[in-house]
Amino acid sequence: MKLMMSSGRTPEQGAQLYYKEGTKYSIETSYCFLNPMDAMNAGVEEGEHALITSSTGNAVFSVRESPETPEGVVFLPCGPYANAILHGITHSTGAPDFKGMPVDVKPTDLPLKSAWDLMEDLGGLRYEVPAGVILPGVEKGEMIVKNAACPLCGCLCDDIELHIKDGVVTDVVNGCTLSSGKFCSNGRMITPIERDGDVWRETDFDAAIKKAAQIFVHAKRPLFYGWAGTSTEAMHVGLELAEEIGAVMDNCSSECHGPTIMAVQEVGHPGCTLGQIKNRADVIVYWGCNPIAAHPRHLSRYSTYATGAFRENGREDRTVIVVDIRDTETAKLADIFVQVKPGGDFALFNALRAVVRGERDVIPDNVAGIERNVIFKVADVLLSAKFGAFFTGIGLTQSRGKYKNVRAGIELVDELNRHTKYTLTPLRGHWNVDGTNQMFSMIAGYPYAVDYSRGIVHYNPGETSGVDILTKKEADAVMIIGTDLGAHFPHETVKHLASINTVVIDPFISLSTAIAKLHIPVAAVGIDAEGTAYRLDGVPIHVKKAFHSDMPSDEVILGRILEEVRRIKAEEAA
Repeated sequence: MKLMMSSGRTPEQGAQLYYKEGTKYSIETSYCFLNPMDAMNAGVEEGEHALITSSTGNAVFSVRESPETPEGVVFLPCGPYANAILHGITHSTGAPDFKGMPVDVKPTDLPLKSAWDLMEDLGGLRYEVPAGVILPGVEKGEMIVKNAACPLCGCLCDDIELHIKDGVVTDVVNGCTLSSGKFCSNGRMITPIERDGDVWRETDFDAAIKKAAQIFVHAKRPLFYGWAGTSTEAMHVGLELAEEIGAVMDNCSSECHGPTIMAVQEVGHPGCTLGQIKNRADVIVYWGCNPIAAHPRHLSRYSTYATGAFRENGREDRTVIVVDIRDTETAKLADIFVQVKPGGDFALFNALRAVVRGERDVIPDNVAGIERNVIFKVADVLLSAKFGAFFTGIGLTQSRGKYKNVRAGIELVDELNRHTKYTLTPLRGHWNVDGTNQMFSMIAGYPYAVDYSRGIVHYNPGETSGVDILTKKEADAVMIIGTDLGAHFPHETVKHLASINTVVIDPFISLSTAIAKLHIPVAAVGIDAEGTAYRLDGVPIHVKKAFHSDMPSDEVILGRILEEVRRIKAEEAA
């Protein structure tokens, strides 16, 4: 049966982000959600297996019947299974088509594979973290840390209370399930490992740093990707290292909100702080995003349910509009849910803009699956606001239209601002992905996809962005830091990563570990390291460490690699 694929976050998938060594992550990312009518027509039932095939690959999924999923769409949680059928074409934006790709769904008796099986199929090698890992240099005893900042999503909630015993976080107060999952993860690594054929061997930090430096200094087309999961201080050193060897420096925004940045570069950003929204907004619009799954405390802390200086009654003082292709968890809480057809966002934005301009007579009976009278109703609500806020997600940037969708949204906000006050804020995923754009722009002049290979900074999304470079097999050495490409990149790029010199710098085991030649563990910012991060609205926040350990930070490891690179270059030049 021919359907359209759409992938995205689920609360269950998000809770397992730092438990990839376990079986539950594989279970939660291997579901496919089908409308019951589509499941019947495809000949599959709840709990059975379906083989989903695209033009580039296939994977086996476990079927979940979901009335919330519209007919004609199969919804897949973000992860290695969805990526197994994802192509690397980005349409000159850097972001693949995570949504809107045609696929074939049919019953199968094939068994489900684990996420680690998928990595080994691409040339990777699984690694098991020894049980009972104890961080070195940790002070024994119990302690409570108040007002900690959560290093999980772009909300950067800074009211977290951590209960710690012997260097292990035992309880997280005020944190969401995603936050607790990271703080309490048992996937920490403390010893560098390098791949030797079909086995992993432990090594020491000095040897690992020397090997990483040798790999990068002699690479012809090195790529440093990620950075959204580390501090801006570490990014600063990374940019210096990239310039030293002529590497491409790209961050996670290129595959998610890179198209948002492209739209902002064309028409500007009508943004504000989350504090302004909490205190003033009486109309909230979530468009192409599902914060309950990706930013669980966003609604209660910054928007829908938050009380503010001029919104003392919280939810009663606000009208919430959700625009999405699915009846998501967030949509169920909305006053108005607009179920747009996949790929129809651009048309709907412009239809609303025309109504706001007073041109109601040009609106046809139906736009992107939305009846004319519903469009008028939504436009009237938008115009009635004293202060309105749009939150946009990857439903816009990873589907057909990409940055043009966001541009149309910004232009609608601009039109609304002729009548009242409106802002637009992208819901950024990683806790410091906005910091990557801030730091890259500050140092290199461009927010992502920075190419130093020409001796000057070159920026061209679709050419100098990570997915495109790996899809074209240009890179011969890659550093993965502050993200997990094994879990979040198209399978053809992951296969290429497994065939070249890939170095992972990360506190936790990840699917990227399987495809690496070298994994250097570090301290985790917000747990046993500190640094600066930027909230999704661009506000810088100091992320303090909860306790001390002897694990080196990203900044320290990168600084030592830089020193070793310079030593090698000086030695070879002599």
